[in-house]
Order: sequence, then structure tokens, then C-alpha cells
Amino acid sequence: MGIVQDSEHSDGAPTINGTGIRVKDIASAYEHSGYDPDEITQLYPNLSLSDVHRALAYYYDHIDEFRSPSSEPASA
Repeated sequence: MGIVQDSEHSDGAPTINGTGIRVKDIASAYEHSGYDPDEITQLYPNLSLSDVHRALAYYYDHIDEFRSPSSEPASA
């Protein structure tokens, strides 16, 4: 599976193809919650270990986009 972006799905956020699981959710589980890739596959049983690593690689390859203020949801 690869990483896809579809403006009609997940508000255009990068997701793992065929799952609807957003790259930023996997990265958050890894970076902020402290889960290792094996544990992330338990959180998301539809993902293989290679899917998790692919998502993390995508995240780090595009980290500036994920961490830019425009990538955060608008506050009300």
C-alpha cells in the first residue's frame, strides 16, 4: 500500500491507501504517545509493519508540511 491524498477523503490529508488511516495519526502515536511501530500495528490491525514504516517515512520526508501552522485545524 502507498500513501495517497484525496480531497474527497480525510479532508485531503495523506492516508495509507485503502485504509483511511491518516499519516499524521500514525506519526502522533509514534512521536507523542510513544508507541513503537509494532504497537501501532496493534492499534491499527489493518496495517502491516511496512505500512507503519512507510507512513513514518512519508511523515519525516514531509515534516515541514505537517508541522506548519497551516496544517493545524483552525481554532474556533
